[in-house]
Amino acid sequence: MRPAETLCRYSAQMFNFFEEGTKMVFGDMIGRLKAKPKKIVFTEGTDPRILEASSRLLAGYFLEPILIGNPEEIQKASEEAGYNIRGAKIVDPNNYEEMDEMVAELCELRKSKGMTSEEALKTLRHGNYFGTMLVKMGKADALLGGATYSTADTVRPALQIIKTRPSNNIVSSCFIMVRGAASGAEEVL
Repeated sequence: MRPAETLCRYSAQMFNFFEEGTKMVFGDMIGRLKAKPKKIVFTEGTDPRILEASSRLLAGYFLEPILIGNPEEIQKASEEAGYNIRGAKIVDPNNYEEMDEMVAELCELRKSKGMTSEEALKTLRHGNYFGTMLVKMGKADALLGGATYSTADTVRPALQIIKTRPSNNIVSSCFIMVRGAASGAEEVL
């Protein structure tokens, strides 16, 4: 066997190994989520990648997307991108019915920093902070951000609002990228 053939076979075996491993890891997770669906906040509701993810989640029935932003803008972006997001909850920080409660909670959480009601309201107009408060207040189970926000702007609200456990002083994040492979299949990086 020539070295090139050996390398090709090895590459194919490694691809299959990682593909099966990914299915095992995510398959178990998806099974648990289907048994007890969770609500996930997407802080960048008009981003096409977020709309695609929301559409897929709605079709899979294992996560309930909550999109943050102006409902008309989100619907328009969804239609332009060709994604069906019917069934997704859309929450607008500028018209949130429980904003007074959220402002009071944020002021309490940030009282050591002297946050006023006006500052809290201004802060909560940003999707990353608003979404984090939805998680903190139990309105959602998780948050996904970073499509347009930087990592720092995504993690900062979580550190300020949800915080780490007292025994933890290290924070980490990760990216899971799925791209089309040369074979036409999706490839997880």
